[in-house]
Amino acid sequence: YGPPLVTAGLGLLVAGALGMALFVFGPARRRLRALQLAAEALGSGAPAPPAPETGGDEVAALAHSFNRMAADLDARVRDLKESDRLRRQLLADVSHELMTPLTSIRGYLETLSIPNAVPDAATRDRYVQIVSSETERLESVVGDLLDLARLEGGGIALHRETVPVAWLFDR
Repeated sequence: YGPPLVTAGLGLLVAGALGMALFVFGPARRRLRALQLAAEALGSGAPAPPAPETGGDEVAALAHSFNRMAADLDARVRDLKESDRLRRQLLADVSHELMTPLTSIRGYLETLSIPNAVPDAATRDRYVQIVSSETERLESVVGDLLDLARLEGGGIALHRETVPVAWLFDR
């Protein structure tokens, strides 16, 4: 009975070990596969499905860390998109603010350059004053842009001051 019992015992031992390996490692393998699929989705730029955090072992801790990292990356992407939108809006606003005085300056200078277009000295002086005022406005906008660049670069600190709102509306 010895050799057949040893063979049967070894067969049962191997079958039991395989069964236990599938029973013990099967769920961990499935969770690791789900974590791998989530990582591949995140790597391709698609929104990553949350990795299952069930278990209470190292795989669950890894899935928890992955989910937290994916959420942080998602928040950073949203912040970058918002920052990009704000920069585009700033560029559009700055372009408009620069074009307004330039258009005015060009119009008055073209009028002043036409012979006999402005017959009286008072009107000519008023046009020159408007060109001067718009030039100062343009210098102010460019100065504000330079200040903004210095603020973003950390070159200067921001100092708040009150602004007379009535003066802004009167202008």
